[in-house]
Amino acid sequence: MIELQKVTFGYPSHSGPPRKVFEEFDLTIPQGRYVALMGPNGSGKSTLGKLIKGLLAPSSGQVLLHGSVLPPGHISFQVGYLFSNPQNQIVSSVVEEDVAFGLENMSFDPRLIVEKVRESLRWVEMEGYARHSPHLLSGGQLQKVVLAGILAMECSILVLDEPTSMLDLKDREEILDLLQKIHGEGERTILHITHAFEEASRAQDLLWLDQGRLSFQGTWEDFFGQKNLLDSSPFTLPPVWQLAQGLRDRGHAVPHTVRSLEDLQRFLLTTYCPSPAPPRDSP
Repeated sequence: MIELQKVTFGYPSHSGPPRKVFEEFDLTIPQGRYVALMGPNGSGKSTLGKLIKGLLAPSSGQVLLHGSVLPPGHISFQVGYLFSNPQNQIVSSVVEEDVAFGLENMSFDPRLIVEKVRESLRWVEMEGYARHSPHLLSGGQLQKVVLAGILAMECSILVLDEPTSMLDLKDREEILDLLQKIHGEGERTILHITHAFEEASRAQDLLWLDQGRLSFQGTWEDFFGQKNLLDSSPFTLPPVWQLAQGLRDRGHAVPHTVRSLEDLQRFLLTTYCPSPAPPRDSP
């Protein structure tokens, strides 16, 4: 579980008081949830992620991970942090050594490190690249290497700070599929910072942050069920979501699980163009 209680944080200013980002900010994310965090530039999304990891410390209030207070200045090994540019997180010239780096800092037994590195590389389908140089890999492959290091350390919380923003379409889809696989096969809590609704729709819950305040927190069903929120909020839905919502407004029972053009086509064909019943045998 992630909890922020009365957290206040601001960045230093050359002249005048600090530039406040959060003031007595409260947030609870239950254990095991996959949560998308969205909001305009400057709303505090990355700052929130860094507070949870311990890369930044609040000036007042506290951050709790699984019920324990994260001390100021302490970077939590429970939290795996994935930046948008994976090259910034590569520290070794060999893939398997890079994956082992965090475990070595945690003073794991060398034999256990070998086992965990091998298993985590297999999990992200990079076992064939163990002896490769990371600098010869694609952006998507580098993100997999960073993820392998996080999995090897058995981090219970993942903070993903726009992890696909620098990837091409193929690598982007592979990373998103891998994140869902990671979430589906464990009890990890995932906070996925993104600007793309198509990515956010893969999460269970949505947080919308605006000027350091939560404009919305809830499931996608909650989100689509609040007509007033949709009409008055800063959200700009993808065209296919707008079409689905327009159909709902006209009385069509489009389920909230419809979040892509393929989903909508499937629903319309199944509902309004059902397959004909097979002919009955004559008596």
